[in-house]
Amino acid sequence: MGSRNAFTGFGLYINILLGIFLLGSSFAGFSQTGGVEKWPVRPIKMVIPFSAGGPLDHLARKIGQKLTDALGANVVIDNRAGANGIIGSDHVAKSLADGYTMLFMTGSFTANPALYKKLPFDPIKDFIPVTQVGRSYGLVLVINNSFSVQSLKDLIALSKTRTGQLNYASGGQGNLTHLAGELFNHLANIQMLHIPYKGSGPAMTDVLAKQVDMTFVSTVGSIQAIKEKRVIPMAISSSIRVPTLPEVPTFTELGFKEMEQIYGWYGIWYPTGTPADRVEKVQNIVQQFLKHPDIKTHFDEIGLIPVGSSSSEFAQFITEDIMHQNKLFKIAKVAAQ
Repeated sequence: MGSRNAFTGFGLYINILLGIFLLGSSFAGFSQTGGVEKWPVRPIKMVIPFSAGGPLDHLARKIGQKLTDALGANVVIDNRAGANGIIGSDHVAKSLADGYTMLFMTGSFTANPALYKKLPFDPIKDFIPVTQVGRSYGLVLVINNSFSVQSLKDLIALSKTRTGQLNYASGGQGNLTHLAGELFNHLANIQMLHIPYKGSGPAMTDVLAKQVDMTFVSTVGSIQAIKEKRVIPMAISSSIRVPTLPEVPTFTELGFKEMEQIYGWYGIWYPTGTPADRVEKVQNIVQQFLKHPDIKTHFDEIGLIPVGSSSSEFAQFITEDIMHQNKLFKIAKVAAQ
């Protein structure tokens, strides 16, 4: 009888322990979804997978400051350059999905699956698209001012007399600026040498320093140098002339309509598993920020078009753009590595 009571008491003890464990698990799960746990309570890391100083870096810091103001927690910029954005993207993909690590990336996100046969992450399964921040009118082809050419026609003629001698810098192997150069090589039937850099900022710096001949760059990354005549603009890959650079002709005007396919865009991602309420909160802040008239004016000045899409809209865009990039790489004859 005493042993039965002892056994019953032990069973009751086990049931109590099990109940405490299950209750604790329930509360832990509840806090992970943001139901109890306050967020954010510490700095948020915004990973930029390119070098500091480029167009992406400038825009990300502006968005990061707005998020800091709205969330009440510092958004810290973390530049992790290399492999056309793959190193920084992989870091985010493998980060804890708690809302404290996000990716701010260019259109290289959808180009990399076309350029590389194997990536260390799945761009669809390992990320949650938050919002597409904006897109550019296109890329400007600029050459350093040591050249005497003043038009695209003159540049093509010079390239044909110096086959394989002229070069262009890009933001990295497979970067949009690389794709632009190879597509232009193909369309103009010329052979400019490709020199990859770890980001568009360093590429533009060496063009200004006359270490390389030319580069394709966003308007935000070139407008000041163009106005100061430190570089010579040849053409822009837009369907229309850009309001802030009305003197720069489009490639379409000059007979290269296919170059309209070249334009940059910027977006924000979280690693898969990030609580939906945190994704939605960041998306709403950025979307409202982009609607402000002052931001529209600022974007016009730097040659960007604000977007501020929903998570689902951005996800659909990414899926479609991956297919588009595959086609573009084939046209430009850039083989997957």
